[in-house]
Amino acid sequence: MNESIHTITDQIVVFTLDEQLYALPLPTVARVIHAVEIRHLPKAPEIISGIINIQGQIIPVADIRKRFGLAEREIELNDRMIIADTGKRKVALFVDAVTGIKDLATRQFVNSKEELPFAGYIRGVAKIDDELILIYDLEQFLSLDEEKGLEHALKTKNK
Repeated sequence: MNESIHTITDQIVVFTLDEQLYALPLPTVARVIHAVEIRHLPKAPEIISGIINIQGQIIPVADIRKRFGLAEREIELNDRMIIADTGKRKVALFVDAVTGIKDLATRQFVNSKEELPFAGYIRGVAKIDDELILIYDLEQFLSLDEEKGLEHALKTKNK
C-alpha cells in the first residue's frame, strides 16, 4: 500500500510573499480572489489596511507583509487576496500569488511551537518537493488588543 496516503493529515493552500513560500490550512481558506480596491477603516489597528466588500459582506484586510516584517509594496494587478477564517472572523490577506493546494504528510511537518518557539505566527514548517513552506497560524494573527481595536473600528464605521 502507498504509505503517503495513510500519513496525509492536512491540505494546505500555498502562497508567496517576496519569493518565500507560506501556507494556510485549507479548511481556513474560504476563497481566493483577484486584488480589489481597499477602503480605509478609521481607528483600525495598524495591521489592518482597510476593508473590502465581498458580496455584501464587509471583510477587514490584514497586512500580512507588515506582520512578517516584509517591505511594503504597491498592490499589483496580478496580486491575489486570500479570504480566510481566523476562528473569530473572516479576513482578507494580500499575497503575491497563490501557487496551489498541497497535501501535507505528518513526516513533512515540523511543529514550530516545539522546534521554533520564536516563530509566533508560524504553526510549523513543511518540506514539500524540496521547498520549505512556512505554515501560518491564522488564529494568532491578531493580538487581543488588535482584535478589540478592529471590532471597535468596525462598529464605529457602521454608525
